[in-house]
Amino acid sequence: MSRMTESGDRGVGRILPRLMIVGALATIAIGTGWELLSEHRTIAKSTQAANLAAITGPPCPAVSAAAFQSALKTQGLALKYVFDFNGDTFGRAIGDGDCDVAAANGTAGLGSYDVCEFTSPTVLYVKTGRGEFFFLPGVGRKASVMTEGGIARCVMAAPNLDY
Repeated sequence: MSRMTESGDRGVGRILPRLMIVGALATIAIGTGWELLSEHRTIAKSTQAANLAAITGPPCPAVSAAAFQSALKTQGLALKYVFDFNGDTFGRAIGDGDCDVAAANGTAGLGSYDVCEFTSPTVLYVKTGRGEFFFLPGVGRKASVMTEGGIARCVMAAPNLDY
C-alpha cells in the first residue's frame, strides 16, 4: 500500500508544475491576442479619421537637401516646428499640422504608417527610417505627407484641416 501512496504523491508533484506552465502560456497568449485586437481597432479608427480617399492632388515639389537649405536661406526661413510622430520626424516653417495613422497594405490591419496634414507649411522636412525627404509646397498651400513603407510622399492637399 505504501507504493501506491508514493506513486500518487509523485504524480501530483509532476503535474502541478506542468499546469502552472500551461496556465502561464495561456495567460500570455490571451494577453497578446487582446493587445493585437486593440491595436487593430485603434489603427482602423485612425485610418477612417485620416480619410485617405480625400487626400488627392498634385505632388509637392521634392528637392535635394542642398536645394532645400538654399530655399530656406533665400526665403529667410527656419524649421521652427519640428516634431516626432511614431518614430518619424516632421519639420515645417509655419502653419499648423495634424497627424493620424493609416493601416498599411498587406499587414492584416496591424501595420501602419503616418498621415500628416499641414496648413501653409511653406517647406516640409520628413525623416523616416528610410531617409530624409524635402518638399517645397510653397506659401499658403496645404500639404499632406504619407510615409507608407518609410518613403515620404507629399501631395498638395489637406482636406481634413479646414483652418
